[in-house]
Parts: sequence; C-alpha cells; structure tokens
Amino acid sequence: MSFFDNNQNVGLALIVIGLINLIAGIVSAAWEHTGSSIAYGIGSVITGILILLYGIKVRNGSNDKVAIVSGLVGTIGLATILSAIFNAIGAYTASDDVTLVAAIGAVILSIIIGLIYLWVASKIAGANKNVISKIVWVLLLIVSVLGAIGSLIGAISGNPIAIITGLAWFVVYVYVLIAALSNEVKSSMGVN
Repeated sequence: MSFFDNNQNVGLALIVIGLINLIAGIVSAAWEHTGSSIAYGIGSVITGILILLYGIKVRNGSNDKVAIVSGLVGTIGLATILSAIFNAIGAYTASDDVTLVAAIGAVILSIIIGLIYLWVASKIAGANKNVISKIVWVLLLIVSVLGAIGSLIGAISGNPIAIITGLAWFVVYVYVLIAALSNEVKSSMGVN
C-alpha cells in the first residue's frame, strides 16, 4: 500500500485540515467580537469539527475506498450547507441591503452545492448505477486532479498555514484520485 493509498495517511490529512478550520473559526469569532465574525467563525468551527471527526473515523477505520470517498464527499456537503446557514447569519448582522441580497444568493447557491455533494456521495456509494454514475465518476477524476494541482499551488504561497493546508488537501485529493481509479469505486459506480 502506497503513502497516498493509505486510510491512515488520508485520515491524518483530514484531521489536520479539520483542526486548522476549527482553530481559524475560534480565532475569527474571538478576534473581532462582532456578530458577523462570530457567525462566520461558527461556520468554520462546524466545518472543522465535521472534517476532524471524519478524519478520526477514516484514520481508525478500514481502507474501504468506497466508504471513505463517499463519506468524504457527504461530509463536505453537510459542512457546506451548515456553513452557508451561519454565513447568512453573519451577512445579515453585518451588512446593508445590497450586500444582504448578494449574501442570500450566495447562501442559496452554497446550499444547492451542498445538496449536490450529498447526491454525489450517494452515487459514489452505489445508489442507482446508470449513465449519470459514469459521468459523476469522470467528474470525480477531473475534480481530484484539479484539486491536487490547486492544493499544490496554494501551498506555494509561503504562508505556513497555507502550506500545511495545501499539502494536507493534496494528500486527500490524490487519495480520492487513486480510489476513483480503483476497482472498488469503479464497480460501486457501475464503471467497467
């Protein structure tokens, strides 16, 4: 089993990502003491907790690629939805009418994206294998490659936190790419 194909390594990367989000949310909420920063901070804390707990589960569990990838996508979907709600609260407490309208649009879009993540998670897990499953599989490959490249670019920024986060996400995206190419995930999604 290679470094990138190991649930303990991807679990550790998710734990690091979760901890950074959690700490960033706490700092954001505590630093400015405004209603909006507290709401945004709570969204980041929730995301951090969800990813941290999922990382612990992955690190301590089996290397079931289908369960790990579908669970990861589902966790990101749930985090996206919950963060969107707290971002809406933050925008409501911080802004004028123009910014509020834009924030509401962004929240609705984030909730839709979160729901798409949850739907994709079910497709990865093997729900209703059909042509759409195969399209989702191709999109999973593309997103994994682009995410890995984007993570490395983000890590080059020079900021120590960005470097750590970028490298951790790189491990996650490469794991997802390797898993998507595995017989287990391909079989679960009806790709032959």
